[in-house]
Amino acid sequence: MRMWSALVLALVATFNIAPQVVSACGDKFLLVGRGVRFQRAYAAIHPASILIVLPPKSVKAAAVRDSRLATALKMAGHQVETVQQPANIAGLLERSRIDLVLAERADASAIRNAGGGNGQKQPTVIGVLEEPSASELAAARQQVEYVLKTPQSLPQILSLLDDIMKARLDAMRRPG
Repeated sequence: MRMWSALVLALVATFNIAPQVVSACGDKFLLVGRGVRFQRAYAAIHPASILIVLPPKSVKAAAVRDSRLATALKMAGHQVETVQQPANIAGLLERSRIDLVLAERADASAIRNAGGGNGQKQPTVIGVLEEPSASELAAARQQVEYVLKTPQSLPQILSLLDDIMKARLDAMRRPG
């Protein structure tokens, strides 16, 4: 009798264990609400050294002053440095290896003319315009090589910067 009761108890214990749900390696990210957000998953294809030139505080609405921009650029793998509109930007460009410069349109043309003569390729200056009209956009495109219209989503901005870096790297690889 003892043996039968031990056997029944063992069978009941075996079948009473609730089945456990086991997820494979990536299955846990497929559950609702458990995925990775795009901003955190985005990694720059061509990481760059970016200088953000902040306009004077008198300019209230400045797209480059948005702290989320610098944070998103850093999270994507870019090296970001911000400066208040310095008078000697040419000296800063000569001392540092900077690939891209983000500045408001008024500052961008002055920075482009300042350049850097340290033997390296000059940085690509990107003029940032906030809700530009068609005439403002056309004027900005004549002053600087690239124009970033805002507001745009951070993934669109990151994608644009990757495209600019790819064009920059392709131009450096071309002989001539």
